[in-house]
Amino acid sequence: MNILAIDTSVGVSIAILRSDGTITQSQAIDHGMQGELSAELISKVAAESGLKIEEITDVIVGVGPGPFTGLRVGLVTASVFAYARNIPVHGICSLDAIGFEYVQPCVVVTDARRKELYWAQYDGLRIGDPQVSKPEDIAAQFPDAKFVGPGAQLYPDYISGEVVELAAGSLAKIFASGSAQLVDVSPMYLRKPDAVEPTTRKSVL
Repeated sequence: MNILAIDTSVGVSIAILRSDGTITQSQAIDHGMQGELSAELISKVAAESGLKIEEITDVIVGVGPGPFTGLRVGLVTASVFAYARNIPVHGICSLDAIGFEYVQPCVVVTDARRKELYWAQYDGLRIGDPQVSKPEDIAAQFPDAKFVGPGAQLYPDYISGEVVELAAGSLAKIFASGSAQLVDVSPMYLRKPDAVEPTTRKSVL
């Protein structure tokens, strides 16, 4: 298997895991630049890996949780790439990348904005579904937990842990290990969209 992994839940992370176990990876933490950077980084990583695009056998995509627009970029990019190459695309919760690498029991946290954090509990594998909560509520629920992830120092009054960046290469490694908790290839938002259809027509008079 030669795996292309894509995650745009926190910035952009692109990786290729070759069948011999070598990983080539590139990432940028520029929020809001997922659309501009994703294709560029895929080309860069493919060239550096020494693989031809035709040699990629599977696509892995982090489905979030994450912000609406950035998350959609990654899923669309992964789905289009897989469709064009006629290869399978697989979804994995983005937080699993950090839980997998950290190994120890922990709570992975990333920035959900609005003074909230996305989080999930891990003990080898993820326990339950990801959630979005206020940092003080997470701290109260897990008073003795080890917090890790990009959001581990955003609210130090409540949560102080180890900052670990989310890397697409870890998603590829999870899949290759056979331990992936696969999910649908659809965005995991955890919030209702801000935009809603109006219930009544507005008067133009």
